[in-house]
Amino acid sequence: MNAPSPVPSGALALVGDVAQRQRRVERACLERLERAGYREVLLPVLEFAAGEERDGYRFLDGEGRLLALRTDFTPLAARILAPCLATVTLPFAVCYSGEVLRPRPPRLRQVAELYQLGFERYGGEGGGEAALSLMLELVTLAGVSLEACHLTVSRAGMGGEVLRRVAGSAEDPELLELLRARDVDGLVAAAKAAGTVREALEAALLAAPADEWAPMLGVEGEVAALAPVLALCRRAGLAATVDVAPRLAGPYYTGTVFSLLGAETRGVIGGGGEYAVEAGGGRIAAAGACLALGVALQEAVC
Repeated sequence: MNAPSPVPSGALALVGDVAQRQRRVERACLERLERAGYREVLLPVLEFAAGEERDGYRFLDGEGRLLALRTDFTPLAARILAPCLATVTLPFAVCYSGEVLRPRPPRLRQVAELYQLGFERYGGEGGGEAALSLMLELVTLAGVSLEACHLTVSRAGMGGEVLRRVAGSAEDPELLELLRARDVDGLVAAAKAAGTVREALEAALLAAPADEWAPMLGVEGEVAALAPVLALCRRAGLAATVDVAPRLAGPYYTGTVFSLLGAETRGVIGGGGEYAVEAGGGRIAAAGACLALGVALQEAVC
């Protein structure tokens, strides 16, 4: 059961069997990550906001500095660990778990999304396939049947390439939002798409097989790069589709990105992908994934 006393929007309170079950699965997942070579790190719940715009709780400390409570782990881990990545032997792999605070209007199952468990590997190109494989192991360890889930995969920037092809602009925020929202009519009208381009765009937004729309939209190379990930899904018995512009992918991703959706909860069980970290005057390739532990446990009991 959830704690009966009210807590602020975006905060988590669990008691009784729910708390015990979550802790049990959390320990099992962290032990699996440790066996895979990931070292646990404890990341701060509070950091300097540096004036960045974020969806979360922000406030001033006694010296007038802007502080923020963590809303996500992947970019936080990169910021905290960047100073030491230039001096350690790569690859360097870490894992973590804890609460994130995301104030939003209360809605069904909102609380369950607020506890994350994840991992990051810094160093080495690619890594999206390995990150997905490990995330699926953790999901299974949490008791979720992969056959009841659906995976969406994409490449960072693919949506922009599609817009460049159909509208002549990859940077239009309104068009990109329509693409992410899969607003077929709105995007077709705004982009003035017609003929075979319109048909391909509609097929992409309606999650048709990628070979039906990728060549016409000029992203066959991006889709081809997803072949290893899609093959992994087939071997795991997991349904997967190519998402032309995933709404849930963070802006820091640079390569393959993926999100796992639950059939019963209709929530995001986990997600991740490939990105890069600025360290030592250069960029270090990285990949990782994060599990929404509360959603996973809800999916497991449905």
